Amino acid sequence: MDIKLTKKQSIAWEILTDNFTTEMLYGGSAGGGKSFIGCLWVCVSCLNNAGTRYLIGRTVLTQLRLTTLNTLFETLQRMGLTSGNHYTYNAQSNVITFKNGSEIILKDLQYNPSDPNFDSLGGLELTGAFIDEAAQVSNLAYQVIKSRIRYKLNEYNLIPKILLTANPSNTWIKKDFYLPFIQDSLPSNKRFIASLPYDNPHLPESYIEMLKELPPQQRKRLLEGDWNYLDQSDSVFDFDSITSSVFKTSPSNDMKFMSVDVARFGDDRTVISIWVGLILIDLKVFHKLGVVEVSEEIKSLVKLHGIHPQNIVIDSDGVGGGVADIIKGKNFVNNSKPLHNENYSNLKSQCYVKLSEMFKEGKISVNIIEPSVVEELTQELLSIKYKDVDKDNKVQIMSKDEQKKILGKSPDLADSLMMRMIYELKPKNSGRYAIARL
Repeated sequence: MDIKLTKKQSIAWEILTDNFTTEMLYGGSAGGGKSFIGCLWVCVSCLNNAGTRYLIGRTVLTQLRLTTLNTLFETLQRMGLTSGNHYTYNAQSNVITFKNGSEIILKDLQYNPSDPNFDSLGGLELTGAFIDEAAQVSNLAYQVIKSRIRYKLNEYNLIPKILLTANPSNTWIKKDFYLPFIQDSLPSNKRFIASLPYDNPHLPESYIEMLKELPPQQRKRLLEGDWNYLDQSDSVFDFDSITSSVFKTSPSNDMKFMSVDVARFGDDRTVISIWVGLILIDLKVFHKLGVVEVSEEIKSLVKLHGIHPQNIVIDSDGVGGGVADIIKGKNFVNNSKPLHNENYSNLKSQCYVKLSEMFKEGKISVNIIEPSVVEELTQELLSIKYKDVDKDNKVQIMSKDEQKKILGKSPDLADSLMMRMIYELKPKNSGRYAIARL
């Protein structure tokens, strides 16, 4: 093979072929050559050890075929291998088989409600695994795959090894790899290698220029490889309290609630949050629905979950007022006065601070399994910031337009959670008060 690796890819290769690292996260931004090194490692491993079996996984099989699989075929071509002569690809079983009997299994790792424990992975016996875009994969799927890596390890004197590639994200991989790495507490069997577009000399300059033009948050994430791309200064929420809330408690028999952020003023997303007490059990996202269509979706969910109309709160700004009138739920007006004369500029600011308090007190549980939804919600919450913190004004958060500049989109998921807090706001015994900065 006449394949020249970049400096970062060479470091990653040494780790992938050592005898003591069992888990590695390789990534940090777009265009760093992450998928290629994963495909190369799997192919070489299969060729070196006859009859072994490796998994290449991603959340959605269609995306895997369009992206990672193409990289895999390009890698095989650069290795001088051709289909039919050196390997075969079965598009129905999604298996690549080499002439020496080794296999590469292409696997969909998306959460499926009918298989919540990923029992479909239980029958696999693997020699190693490569998970591309791991931030989109649930931690449970990752743990199950790790438990399946044992096939022919003793025969070839190998250790169980799994490679993750990912761009910066506020998911379990940040908590399990990046944070321990910067805190110098990463276990000796785990490694993290940062990769940036500038580390890849083969990227066209036009691609770098395109990344430079992204919104600030995405530019930090995909160009600069900044895992703290959401600036925490003046933030209402913190990463730890959000991530620790995921499945902290189990659903109970508490009262059920619904909070609805209705698309308005040309926006195309309506978000419906379903709650059991303070446990978020579902987030429904609908695109480009009219008032009547949104109302019908709400009625269907109300019937399904048995939610009393008094426990439904609907954003009544814009067209949301029409939905609230049809549903007969509680109206939520973002810029209305705060409840109980508390020291906030508006109701929205009051509810966001209350939501933050309840996250930090461990009272909220986000029981959403789909990792991409949890990541998006986390990003949105971390983008919520105080406004004019250096002034002696009423407590206020930034406007939605200001949040869009930070996030690159509207924080619709976060807004739907925020409105749920209207049922948790109670007057303070001391009357009017000024809340301290959190």
